[in-house]
Amino acid sequence: MHIILPKTLAPIGTNPLFFLVGPIRGGDDWQKKCCELLEEKMCQDFDVAVPCRWGPKHPLYTHRVVGFQDGFGRQLLWERYYLAAAGRELGKGCILAWLPCESETNPRDDGQLYARDTYGELGEWRGRFMCRPNRNEQLPFAIGAEAEFPGFDVIKRNFDDGLKGRIHFATTLEMTVEHAVSTLY
Repeated sequence: MHIILPKTLAPIGTNPLFFLVGPIRGGDDWQKKCCELLEEKMCQDFDVAVPCRWGPKHPLYTHRVVGFQDGFGRQLLWERYYLAAAGRELGKGCILAWLPCESETNPRDDGQLYARDTYGELGEWRGRFMCRPNRNEQLPFAIGAEAEFPGFDVIKRNFDDGLKGRIHFATTLEMTVEHAVSTLY
């Protein structure tokens, strides 16, 4: 497992690439568990773009790719680049979205709406997938959520309406990871 952290420019090679979409602030460290689950499920080497600013004390920091560390001026540019690669516009991979409820013990504390960026990313990629010409291809996208994630019913309806049932919705992180891995084969 090779972890690409924000603003690091690393070459996109032949390894599958996963991009993790979901709340960061207030979402606990679901990304760590997701990376560990991916490592259990994958039968080959892989890369995962994790939009968290993990430091040297994080247990998975040793898996980080040491590329050009300031390869992007802003994290948003980094995210767009690796989302496109995972969404198979630039490479082979899968966008993995997990939508946990806001943490009760470590909620978002900056006054901003929980998961505010996640909603926009999901909408953008729903639109991109709707514009793909091959309506029979398996989409490189796996989405799961806890039942009480705010607005998940609307997210599901929008995906179902726009993509006519081409998206599978999981109810656990484990199921989401399994579906993401299955999109590669």
